[in-house]
Order: sequence, then C-alpha cells, then structure tokens
Amino acid sequence: MTIVVADLGATNARFAVLKKGRLSDIYQYACDDFNNPKHMIQSFIHLYAPEAKYFLAGVPGPVLDGKVKWTNRSWKLEAKKLKSDLKLKEVVLMNDLQVQGVALAYLKKTDLVYLRHPKSTKGPKVLVNVGTGLGSCYIIDNNVFSSEYGQTLSKEGCTLETDISGTGFKRLYQKLAKNKAPISAVKIAEQYLKKDALSKKTYTIFYNDLAQVLINMALTIKATGGVYFCGGVLDEKTLKQMKFADSFIVHPKMNSLLKKIPLIFIRRKDFAFLGLKKLAKKYDWS
Repeated sequence: MTIVVADLGATNARFAVLKKGRLSDIYQYACDDFNNPKHMIQSFIHLYAPEAKYFLAGVPGPVLDGKVKWTNRSWKLEAKKLKSDLKLKEVVLMNDLQVQGVALAYLKKTDLVYLRHPKSTKGPKVLVNVGTGLGSCYIIDNNVFSSEYGQTLSKEGCTLETDISGTGFKRLYQKLAKNKAPISAVKIAEQYLKKDALSKKTYTIFYNDLAQVLINMALTIKATGGVYFCGGVLDEKTLKQMKFADSFIVHPKMNSLLKKIPLIFIRRKDFAFLGLKKLAKKYDWS
C-alpha cells in the first residue's frame, strides 16, 4: 500500500511517500509554480508515486465537509472531487495545525529549544506556527483541537495574523525602513546578527507582539503543559539573544503562572510528517 502525504502551505508545499511504514525523502514545491493545488498534487503523484491510491494532507485553512479554502491564497480543494479526478481510493484533508499538533508527541529533545525549561509538561498545550499566516491549535488530554486564533480581529478590524506572521514581519521591516527596498526574512536575520539597528528594532517589536499572542493563548486554557511555537520567520539565535522568554512573562497579574509554563521553540522544520505518518495508521487503507 502506497500513501502520499503532504504538508500544504500557502507559500510552499512538502510531499513524501509512505510505503510499508517507511517515509521517503521530503520533496518541496513552490506554490507559485502551479495554478491550483490539484495540479501540484497530480504532478507529485505522477513523478514519484504513480501507484499511490491514498492521499493524506494537512492544509492551511479550516476543513469543512472535506472542503478547504486556503486562508492566505486563492486556492480551494475538495477531497471528494480530488479523489474522483485523480482516480484515488481515499483522500483525507485535515487542518495543518491539527496534523502538527498530533506530531508534537513524537518530537525528540534535539528537535526542541527550551527557552524556559519545564518542571512538568502535564496539562493543556498550545502550538503556534508563524508561517505565511498564523496557525494555532490546542492539545488537551492528547486530543488536538485546531484553532483560527490568527483570524481574530484587532480594534482596527484587521486579523491578528496581518501583523503576526512571516508576511507581517517583512511588512514591519519595510514600514520601519521607509524607502529601502524589500528584503527577505532570512536577510533581516543576517543583518540583525551583524548588529544592524533597523533589523534589531524589527525583531524587538515583532517578538514583543508575538509574546503577547502566546500569553493570550496560554492563559485561555491555562497551558501548564507548555507553549510550543515554530515558523520559518523565527530564528533560534535571535530568540535567545533577545531573551524572548522574558517577554513571555510580562503581565500585570499572571506573571507567576506564566513563569511556570514551559516555553519551547520547535527547530525541526518537517515535523508535520511525524503527525502524517501517525495519522495514516488510523485509516484502514488496504
């Protein structure tokens, strides 16, 4: 039995083939290279797994009745139609943070950076992914609940992820830079490490705002099991150098509680595939 598994994002998509419990190498596609997700999925299956009859994917948006609309891209996908069009036996679509939430239990210590070491990781957990948008989920009693916290509204009527996302990070730098040409998040990180004042200011504002998001999510469910976060725009070195853990406990009344909550950065980039591999075992595909 051959299963194609995928972590479909708004900027990049990653695919792998699961066969006899073993996962292949992970292949990355740029979403801009395709007109729609069906063509991208079809292209991968044709090249790497033409015998595959099963498809399981994490997708960047809420899944309702097997249908999803990308939150930050004008793409749509329907499990039933994809199954018919590609002549597959089964197609399952799940929210990408729900998949990552399942993967959390299978991460190794080397995959994690403990910004605040835990005395215990018992209790509810929060997972936040700062990607093209802002993804999130809650883990309670080993059950994963996807969330659309990034779509909550500010007083200005904008969504939270307008500012707290990879897109928001680059937009913040550009706003502070005024007439300077746009640069990538990687370049901003490189400039910060070279003690560039503008990059440092960008990180300072962005990390303070991100800390407030993590605080609010942690307090919502009293996340004594830990706050886990990740994302391509986040940088392990800057998180440590700027003492991000100190920002996480800034609260007028709840700082004592926040100090007891483990704060953990996930350095592993492809950890969603741990969740996809585990989830694939739940389906009776034979």
